[in-house]
Amino acid sequence: MHTPLRPVARALSLLSLVALTPACDPGDEPPPTPPAPVERPASLDVPMKSQRDGTSHRAGENCMACHGPNGLGPGRFTVAGTAVTGDRRPNPNTTLLLSTERNGGGTVVLTLEADANGNFYTTEPVPLPDTPLYPKVMNATSEAYNFMPFPTASGACNVCHVGRLPVFLE
Repeated sequence: MHTPLRPVARALSLLSLVALTPACDPGDEPPPTPPAPVERPASLDVPMKSQRDGTSHRAGENCMACHGPNGLGPGRFTVAGTAVTGDRRPNPNTTLLLSTERNGGGTVVLTLEADANGNFYTTEPVPLPDTPLYPKVMNATSEAYNFMPFPTASGACNVCHVGRLPVFLE
């Protein structure tokens, strides 16, 4: 079963967000300065990769917030996200492919199995953002799959695919 992602809906929701963001009045005070980035200890940069029999936490949240260059979680993830079922529960039967062509074609650059919480993640190097890649998620126990019809330049999957835009896979 194939359910295409909806890039038009995503673009419209992003446009709505921009339209609702008030412009600064020249007389307004400048916005507060964001806090300085956290100094990430090198000892946290350990190799990690999701496995079908493993477990993780915080399914559906932006993994890169803690496991990225400015976070304090172990492992500096290059790709991470969560796949869910149609009723928005984590789907542990998911496999993610990143390839050079649409729908898993071309060269497969990375294959990741989701863990028991539906999360997939790795610290392995990937050529993003220099080489845009096409994500495809597949159900390991059925023929269901879903793919992005356009390439991504980011491995932070849950930044977009959370809330209204999860990746459903039965």
